[in-house]
Amino acid sequence: MNRRKFLAAAAASAAVARGDEKILLPTDDPDRYGFRIMWYNPPTPIDKANYTLQVGGLVEQPQQFSVEHLSGYSQVEQNSRMKCVQCWSGRATWGGFRFGELLEDVKPSPKAKAIRLDCHDKWYEYMSLEEMASPRVLLALRMAGTPLTDQHGAPLRLIDPARYGYKSCKLITKITFVEEGKGSMACDIGPYYSPDGRILPGYDHPLDIGKDVRRRIKGGEITDY
Repeated sequence: MNRRKFLAAAAASAAVARGDEKILLPTDDPDRYGFRIMWYNPPTPIDKANYTLQVGGLVEQPQQFSVEHLSGYSQVEQNSRMKCVQCWSGRATWGGFRFGELLEDVKPSPKAKAIRLDCHDKWYEYMSLEEMASPRVLLALRMAGTPLTDQHGAPLRLIDPARYGYKSCKLITKITFVEEGKGSMACDIGPYYSPDGRILPGYDHPLDIGKDVRRRIKGGEITDY
């Protein structure tokens, strides 16, 4: 068992011991969308009615945004495959908004070159503003035509299909504009994680196609299947 799985299992056991009625637990078996569910620290679901996304740091106008406000941005959909560094993947249609919509509201300082994303399960990631400007990076509110489920990161998550799934963090609660990125929290967990998370050439097991399917990939976003 690697360190990430060990920590998740320990947190889940602690939650059971506390008697938490609802905890978002990791899974080994694919769900109905063909995804395994993973958490750094298994959390309780976010209360969507009282949720606010805090955006601050090197910006002119720090703000807090409700789900309703985020849903008011220009909404787009994209069908893309998420590739896990642990060698499986799943494909879905995601809906949400591009990062540029947020920039208009908060007006980042010229000094800001990256963002830090903090999540409800204590995970964090860094992304450069250049990476966030990619036309395939999405701040997702929906999956398969309906609002994100708790298991898939409701109410807000990142989708970057050119990078491993640990960069597409879930349950985002805070975005902080910073002068420089500092890689990824994942780098502290295992040697097979890289700071930028780019998908490398190798093999993939697409769980939405079949458990025993194996495909060779050339690196970057998977578009062949």
